Amino acid sequence: MRKGIRITLAGMLMVCASGLHAETSREFRASHHVGIDGAFSLVSLPFPAAKGVALNVNLSDQWQLGLSYMNSGFEVNFSKLKLAGFKERHAGLLVRRFFGNSFNLSGGYVYRTNEVYLDPEVYGFPLTDQGIRTEAYTHMAQFSIANHWQQGPWTLAVDWLTLVVPVSGEVTRSSADLADEDKRDDVRQAEDVLTWYPNMAVSTLRLGYMF
Repeated sequence: MRKGIRITLAGMLMVCASGLHAETSREFRASHHVGIDGAFSLVSLPFPAAKGVALNVNLSDQWQLGLSYMNSGFEVNFSKLKLAGFKERHAGLLVRRFFGNSFNLSGGYVYRTNEVYLDPEVYGFPLTDQGIRTEAYTHMAQFSIANHWQQGPWTLAVDWLTLVVPVSGEVTRSSADLADEDKRDDVRQAEDVLTWYPNMAVSTLRLGYMF
C-alpha cells in the first residue's frame, strides 16, 4: 500500500517537474522559425465549412508573418453535370502580434476571387440559353482575434473572430452581355454584389506543425 502511494507520488512529482521545464508557447516560437497549419471553420459567412492552409514565419516570439489560403462555396451536381455553383477563394498576407503566451491579434491584406455559374437548360433560367458564369475579385482588409498554443512542435489554435472587409473590387467576367438589352443594367448591379460583401468566421480551428 505504502509502496503504491510512493510510486504515485513519485509519478506526480515527475509530471510536475516536466511541466515546469516544458517550453511555453512563447519560448517555442522564439526558438523555431516556420510553421504550417490547416484550418477549418464550420461557422463562416456567407458559406459555412470554409477550409484552408497557412504558412507562418516567426519573426520573434511576439511577431509572426503569415501567408494564408481559404476556400468555400457550394456546388449542385447531378451525375457528371455541374448544374450550379459558387466558389470563393481567399489569399492573404497577414501580420500577427502575440501578447503574452498565446493570445494574439492579426491583420493584413486579403485578395478574394469569386466564381458563379449556372446551367440554364436545367433550371429554365430566362436570361439566356447559354451557360451563365460571373467572375470577380476584391481587395480586402482582415482582422482576427485568436489564441495559438504549442504542445511541443504541434500547434493548436482557435481564431475566435475573423472579419474580412472589402475595400475595392471589380467584376472581370460578366453575364450581362448575354442578357437582353433592357436587362443588362440589372444583371450588372446583381453581379456587383460579389465585389462588396464582407466575410466573417467564428471559432476557426487550426492544427499545425512548427519546425
